[in-house]
Amino acid sequence: MSALYLACLSLAKRDVLVAGGGPVALRKVAGLLRAGAQVTVVAPRVCRGLARLRTRLKIRRRAYRTNDLRNRWLVVAATGDPDVNRKIFEDASRARVFCNVVDQPQLCTFQVPAVVRRGRLQIGISTDGASPALARNIRRQLEKEYGRRYAQLLEALHGLRRHFRRKYPDDRARRRKLLESFIESSAPALLLKHADPGEFRREVERWKSL
Repeated sequence: MSALYLACLSLAKRDVLVAGGGPVALRKVAGLLRAGAQVTVVAPRVCRGLARLRTRLKIRRRAYRTNDLRNRWLVVAATGDPDVNRKIFEDASRARVFCNVVDQPQLCTFQVPAVVRRGRLQIGISTDGASPALARNIRRQLEKEYGRRYAQLLEALHGLRRHFRRKYPDDRARRRKLLESFIESSAPALLLKHADPGEFRREVERWKSL
C-alpha cells in the first residue's frame, strides 16, 4: 500500500458535502466550518447539534442521492449504513471527488488526522488508519508538550514577519536570518518557559528595531 501524501487543505468557501446526521457527522461538520467550508448536510434526520448550526450550513432532510456530489470539492460519509457509505465512495470515485468514509480507511481518498491546535499552529498525527487510538494518545501527549502559549508565540512571529517584510521588502535573506535568529534566541523562552508575556512583548519590540 502506498504511503499517504500529507497536505493541509484550504477549504474556505469550498462546497463540501457531509452525508449523515449523527454525532460523528457533527464532529466532522465542526472541523469543516472551522476551515471556512460551505457545508451541506444530507440526512433523513439530524441531531440537535447539527440543527443548532442550521444558520451556518445547509441541511437536506432526506436520503443521499448521487447528484448531491455535483460541484463538491470533497465528501464525508458518516451515515452509519455500510451500503450507503460504500455507494458514496463509489460515486465520489467516479466523480473525482475526494471522499472520507468514517472509520473505513479502505474507502477513503483522504483521511483526517488527529490534530493539536494552538491558534495558527496545527500538528497532525496520522497512523494511516492503522490505529486511531494511538493517534489520539500521541495527540494528548503533544497537547501537554505544546501548550497554549504557542498560539501567542505564533501570533508574535506572524506580526514580526509582516514587520520585516515592510522594513526590508527587497532583502529576503535578511528577513529569513532575522526570523531564524529570533526563534533560536532566548526570546521564545520568555513566553514558553518563564510565562512572562510582558517581557516577551518588550523583546519582540526590540527585535523590530534591528
